Amino acid sequence: MSGIVTRYKNKKFVKERVELDGHAYDNCTFVECLIVLEKGQTEIKNCVFQKSRLMLLGQALQIAKVLKNFIGEKPLKVLDFAEPGIFGNKKTLATEDTEITEAAENVKEISKHQIPNSK
Repeated sequence: MSGIVTRYKNKKFVKERVELDGHAYDNCTFVECLIVLEKGQTEIKNCVFQKSRLMLLGQALQIAKVLKNFIGEKPLKVLDFAEPGIFGNKKTLATEDTEITEAAENVKEISKHQIPNSK
């Protein structure tokens, strides 16, 4: 994958904010970390995540929201939230249910008004 600047192998990350974009991780362990992904420019192989949180931003968040429309509640849960600190309480900016419901209603409304292809 292009955009990989740094490669980590057999490294253990503990209570850190780890930016995935631009990095490759092979056989790494993440313990109580905040994992941040924005563009998806990363490689992850044989890694273990223990009590870690995933924060999706930008393009990654938009893709997760689209996926949620296809797979429903399980196994993916998408939330928008501001990061108050690396291990502080999450502050929700927009509730997941409200945002997803609004998006689903918009899709339904657009589907009703689609114009058939003219030949």
